[in-house]
Amino acid sequence: MKTSHAKKIHIKSSKLMNSLFAGNFKAAFSGKGIEFQDFREYSYGDDAKYIDWLTSSREWTTIMRRYREEKQWNILCIADNRESLMFWNWEKRNLLQEVVHVLYHASSSNGESFGWYILDEMGETYIPPKKNPVNLYALEKLSVYPRKISETLSIDFVMKNKLKRSIIFILTDSMNIDEKSFKIAALKHDIIFVHISSHFENTLEWDGISSLRWENRWVAIDLWDSEKKQIYIDKRKQKLSDFSIRLKRLWIDSIYLDEYSSIFATFLWLMKLRERS
Repeated sequence: MKTSHAKKIHIKSSKLMNSLFAGNFKAAFSGKGIEFQDFREYSYGDDAKYIDWLTSSREWTTIMRRYREEKQWNILCIADNRESLMFWNWEKRNLLQEVVHVLYHASSSNGESFGWYILDEMGETYIPPKKNPVNLYALEKLSVYPRKISETLSIDFVMKNKLKRSIIFILTDSMNIDEKSFKIAALKHDIIFVHISSHFENTLEWDGISSLRWENRWVAIDLWDSEKKQIYIDKRKQKLSDFSIRLKRLWIDSIYLDEYSSIFATFLWLMKLRERS
């Protein structure tokens, strides 16, 4: 990524954070979790779902578990650096970089700790969450060691670190995921899947002959053939819809972005949706 491009991202991201986005970020993502505080005896009117039956049987009285709301979270981005990000004139890689910048400024504006992983051919590069300014320079090197397109996206490494409850944003253009690792991570963390794609990938808007990556193989498409083009578009929409349903079953929210998407509007929509849930 050129220095001038990085500066544009920084300026654009900062402007977004001065808008309504910053306030809604905290409302939608902070304070959603609770952590155990201590025990106390039952009082009339207490909610029975907080009774600790094991402790109550041991103490011969009704004991309640008390919780306190977590006011602040860690914000963690997982940037999946794979070969497919380099296609489509680098739009997908640039979009992923921009989303990381936006999330960084959103978290820092709200006093949250921000950290991130970069997944590449070398493994997982981990920058632990902190409130101090985070160096995002590594984003500029996303093209250096990309992962193979066919690699399944697993996040089991998240559970290996002693990371307190966090909001984890998964940034990738893949739908090839290890559901078991996502399911385990979602039991502790709040996971948001941010799917990155290109506009052409979804719409085949141009004319001519083109090659597309489809289910781990390259296929040639005649973009003048409107019937075949529509079949592809319909299948693409269905695949994205089915994937969204798969994630929902794992208790994971998802959003879908291409280079023409408004990052602000899309995240704001998600925040409003989560506030109502």
